[in-house]
Amino acid sequence: MGLRFRKSIKIGSGARLNIGKKSVGFSVGGKGARYSVNSSGRRTKSVGIPGTGLSYVSTSGGRKSSSRSSHGRKTSGTSKGGCLLVIIIFCAISVIVYGIAHLFGYRRPTKVEWTNDNYSIALNDYNRDYSHIIYLRITGETDAEDVDPKDIKIEISNSDVCQLEYDDSGAYVTYDVKPLKDGFADVTATYDGVTSEPITITVDMGEKATTTTTTTTTAEPETTTEAIPVTTTTQDPAETIVYITASGDKYHNKSCRYYDDTCTPMTLQDAQNAGYTPCRVCGG
Repeated sequence: MGLRFRKSIKIGSGARLNIGKKSVGFSVGGKGARYSVNSSGRRTKSVGIPGTGLSYVSTSGGRKSSSRSSHGRKTSGTSKGGCLLVIIIFCAISVIVYGIAHLFGYRRPTKVEWTNDNYSIALNDYNRDYSHIIYLRITGETDAEDVDPKDIKIEISNSDVCQLEYDDSGAYVTYDVKPLKDGFADVTATYDGVTSEPITITVDMGEKATTTTTTTTTAEPETTTEAIPVTTTTQDPAETIVYITASGDKYHNKSCRYYDDTCTPMTLQDAQNAGYTPCRVCGG
């Protein structure tokens, strides 16, 4: 008859320390459910209905399981345990890094930028009541939806051309552009000490140019003089070149402030036939 030894010590709250001849184990649980593990790697789960004698016991690990694992036959338990350990270590490192960064006052840098570099408003009878929207993107420690518009400073280089009115906030801060007269203006936004690159807003109110001809009558002297013929030079519409912008219904010359390398050249005759009219600034 071999010598056997087993001792169970109650620790508290359903936990027990189990000491045997060849191993030491720990178990937790109560009536109907218990989980135990010992120093040999054996894990036992038991579930039962008290008073009925019915129960279910599941055992894994132990020396036999370890032997199979070493021969490559059963490695799922070790693999799962390794993945869980990697996840725990990664989460712990992330929390530590985040805590250290904030301890030393690290903040994500604030960025303030318009979603495009320029915006053109060419009004006509069909779109005068439309909203003209530009978007401002703000990123950093504060998300755009949490930004107070009172903390954003808007500067317009030419406030006679347009005004901006705060509209709404979401993924972007939104402004409604109110056009006032023909021209262009550079608009910048400053938030949290950071100023955006400017967005250039060009306004064409679509108003037709009008000219007033004043006729002055002077008294002719009584002496009769022979009329001197006057030679006038007129532009040939078929030969004169004008320039058309990507939007608007005006044509311009090269000295106009609206002219740039993106303008489309065409003859004056073709521009007039297409319905374009002279620019109020340069006269075409």
